[in-house]
Amino acid sequence: MAGIFGLFDFTKEGKGVYADEPPRSAFAMFFVLLGRKFWKLISINLMYLLFSLPILILSMFAANYFLAITVPVLTVDNLAQVLEQAGFAEFLQEGVTIEEFAATQMLTLFITLGVMITGLSLIVSGPVHAGVTYILRNYSREEHAFVWMDFKDHARRNFRQSLLAGLFSLLVTIVFVFNLAFYSQSAFVGNPYLRTILFSVMLILFIFWTIMQMYLYPMMVTFNLSLRQLYKNAFLFTFMRLPLNLLILIASLFIVFVLPLGLVLLGYGISVLLSILWVALLAFAVNLLMTNLFVYRAMDKYMIQRLNQTEDAGAELDDPALATSSDDETHDEATEEDEEKDAASSEGLVRSPNRAPN
Repeated sequence: MAGIFGLFDFTKEGKGVYADEPPRSAFAMFFVLLGRKFWKLISINLMYLLFSLPILILSMFAANYFLAITVPVLTVDNLAQVLEQAGFAEFLQEGVTIEEFAATQMLTLFITLGVMITGLSLIVSGPVHAGVTYILRNYSREEHAFVWMDFKDHARRNFRQSLLAGLFSLLVTIVFVFNLAFYSQSAFVGNPYLRTILFSVMLILFIFWTIMQMYLYPMMVTFNLSLRQLYKNAFLFTFMRLPLNLLILIASLFIVFVLPLGLVLLGYGISVLLSILWVALLAFAVNLLMTNLFVYRAMDKYMIQRLNQTEDAGAELDDPALATSSDDETHDEATEEDEEKDAASSEGLVRSPNRAPN
């Protein structure tokens, strides 16, 4: 597929890197990759949007429902009343009522919340998400990727596991939303202090769950781990790097929610157009590039490098010239243990010695 001016050429190999190029920080590398892979990111975003369109529509309907049960006072009529009291009516175009304006703002909120829900990987098409994650993970470690071929291969390769992960994420997200709605209503929990405590606990747990989604799919396309092991590792990474994870989550919220919503709320035709173009061409790909870049560095430090060190140490002990008689029994026991189960680091992370990282 030759593409148009190279924009949709899914078979063209990306630009390489020099072997002696000094390592950059994750923050600097993000902007380097953003410039280097800009047109590829547009292709990836369009592909992600196309194949995730049914899920994105589902997210928008879910946003409508979630907002209704968590913030029941936020209705078109109430919003119209607030806007009228604030004096917005005199700024409206001729023929546009305050109720129509309020309805438009509510629709905008539902759409951007739907984009946010999918952008934060809470409601996704698992195979589509896995295929795109593989491409952007390769970009994160400065390796080329064939956009269409790698997307198709790894969406198919991780189809069952990613589909189950997507369904499980949907189920858990629904449970969290219902709990948040339940504990926010005085009719269900009369004590205001207890209600605040329970609501805060559920909100914090929901934030942790959202952070876990950032780690799930990069590990899925890199290691041969069960779904249970993937969630265990994602849980551990959430707390091991909590301050950085919170910063990444805030940045993700800005990319997939605050920026597009803010542009629309400015009310100018050009700002609305920019918001649409941002979501259609870049928002999902830029967000996933950022999360994959930071997540892969954590995976490399705590999983891949230590797994390689374990394998190298085992290879040295296998060499008769290097192994001493005093170490033979210990090595045999360690080798048998490695063959029986996945190795785990001191942090408790599960690795996959049965298959080298992809």
